[in-house]
Amino acid sequence: MFIPVELYKVLETLGWVAMALTLCSTFSRTIIRLRVFAAYSNVLAIVSSIAAGYWPNAVQNAIQLPLNVQRIREARKQVDKLKAAPVTGVHSEWLSPHARESSLSAGQVLFRKGDPGDRLYYLVSGSVLFDEINVEIGPGTLFGEIAFFTRDGCRTQTATATSDCKLLSIDGDQLKEIYFQNPEFGWYLIQLIAQRLMAPTERTP
Repeated sequence: MFIPVELYKVLETLGWVAMALTLCSTFSRTIIRLRVFAAYSNVLAIVSSIAAGYWPNAVQNAIQLPLNVQRIREARKQVDKLKAAPVTGVHSEWLSPHARESSLSAGQVLFRKGDPGDRLYYLVSGSVLFDEINVEIGPGTLFGEIAFFTRDGCRTQTATATSDCKLLSIDGDQLKEIYFQNPEFGWYLIQLIAQRLMAPTERTP
């Protein structure tokens, strides 16, 4: 296929720009920006490939473009949802696929002040008292997160069951996995820690 020199130069420029956008998407640290760069790269690649008659590349980018656009929309909806969402509590469904179930009898100590903070807990049922600050929590409460963010990684309170309890728990590696996979959980966790730091008398370990 004969391509005029002027057109060839234009296509070459488009190709270089598309390549630059692809590299930008590769090094992007945010999902939305990555997808935006990728979508623009798809558009330029489609135009240059059709003009050059290189149909396999045109088809490939034509398939990728709507997927990138859809992912951009999904990511923006998620961001808007997080901005609008109040701190209403954590959902057990966030933890269930990763969590270990356990139970406590009334009067049983879950952990003591100074113990290593190796797990994050969600109280499914029952109640737990934090002895040093005399604060009792009920079902639906996430606790044990502070120890993951202290320098020594130790519990700051003693947790004692005041009734029979059912718990879900995850370790540090699972917490990181959920944090990065579920932005809503990550945002909730940040807000929860901030609230407890602002109100020391309500802080749980």
